[in-house]
Amino acid sequence: MGKRSKSKFAEAALDKSTIEDDDGEHQYVSMATVKELLKVQESTLRTLFETVVNSLTTRVDEVVQNLAAIRASLEYSQREIDQLKPLEGQLNTFSVTVDKLSRDLVLQDLKAEYLENQSRRNNIRVSGIPESDDKETWEETESKVQKVVEEKLGIKLEIERAHRVERRKRQERSGNADKPRTIVCRFKSWKQKEQVLMKARKNKPVGLFISEDLALATLKKRELLIPQLKAAKEAGKIAYFVLDKLVIRDKPN
Repeated sequence: MGKRSKSKFAEAALDKSTIEDDDGEHQYVSMATVKELLKVQESTLRTLFETVVNSLTTRVDEVVQNLAAIRASLEYSQREIDQLKPLEGQLNTFSVTVDKLSRDLVLQDLKAEYLENQSRRNNIRVSGIPESDDKETWEETESKVQKVVEEKLGIKLEIERAHRVERRKRQERSGNADKPRTIVCRFKSWKQKEQVLMKARKNKPVGLFISEDLALATLKKRELLIPQLKAAKEAGKIAYFVLDKLVIRDKPN
């Protein structure tokens, strides 16, 4: 074989690739075909890569947009907070004012309660004295109190004024009431009032109940302390009220 024949054979060998089929036979594929296959593979890989890159780019863009929205929201919230700061100061001032007004109202209520109790300091309330009818006069009421207290306590009263406080119910006006109305009795001196109260607490006259005449606010405060008063007495202690204060002490030996 000459040199020319060998050269042609070499070129043919370079232009073909040998592959083995399923039967073990050799087949030849041209280099042009291999190049085309490689180009197709490259194109496929490029398309896949571009798809992945585009997908990532889209997701990154969404994240960037969300972050921008969050930042804008935070900036807006901060602006709102900055705008509310003056209102916060006003609310604090208002709260201080309300607290002061509340304290002032409490003090005024206490002062009014004290003044009312002072205006009643010579008074007692008497329950259990029979009532004749709706037209009972102050003079008749006063005479009844003087008579009953002198009989049961042995004290001759100097009364400035006496009157019944509640109004009778309509159904009671047709006949005698089962329970007579309470009498508020005002003495000329505070000392006699104290004398009557002390004697009534000591003697406990049957059918007659005598107590201090106090403001409604004070009576409500006392009512809350009644269980403590009863418990102290059951425990053998001395217990009594001074206005709205409960005093408890041991009995002397």
